[in-house]
Amino acid sequence: MSLHRTRVLVTSLALAAAVTAGTLTTATAQAAVPVATDHSKPAVPAVAAPDPASTLKVLGALGGVTQAVSALATAATATSPAPSAATLQPLVTALGTAVQTLTSAVPAAPALPAGSPAKQAAAQRSPGLGSGLPLPVPVPVPPVPSALQTALTTLQTDATALVAAVTSANPTQILAALTTVATDTVAVVTATVTALGLPLPVPAPV
Repeated sequence: MSLHRTRVLVTSLALAAAVTAGTLTTATAQAAVPVATDHSKPAVPAVAAPDPASTLKVLGALGGVTQAVSALATAATATSPAPSAATLQPLVTALGTAVQTLTSAVPAAPALPAGSPAKQAAAQRSPGLGSGLPLPVPVPVPPVPSALQTALTTLQTDATALVAAVTSANPTQILAALTTVATDTVAVVTATVTALGLPLPVPAPV
């Protein structure tokens, strides 16, 4: 396995928490700026801005997850002493604890407002609407926290796969497992930002 590529992967995981902190802080500040209202258009119900205290709590929990991933990746690529399942398993357990903390910190999905497409779809599927055939309705989109839970579950599964790859001592498998864990970590960050109701950052033009 290329030592340079491995170090790049480990470094990217270590910086994930710092990048996320800057992203969420910027997004929170943008959410606090008032937007001019166009009185010529129908009023749109205002969406409550994310609570700063809740946002910071989630941000800290997200940092715990990325730090746990970084610690696992660093241990998995150590050369002296060589990593083993016995040394990596406690780090996987620590990651699981960090995941539980983040899951508890993220606010639940808000209730669907009256008149929303999902509410109307549920009403159309309810009994007592006549004897005609039911109208086809779109499948409701799963709540955002479910997407985050999926991302966290995938991360934990692939972290366990990383331990198995290290145990096999196959450099190709280790590199592939590290790449997957890095991708999973980015997915967790994205899902967390979305769960908070914050806008995702737009990449600056190169």
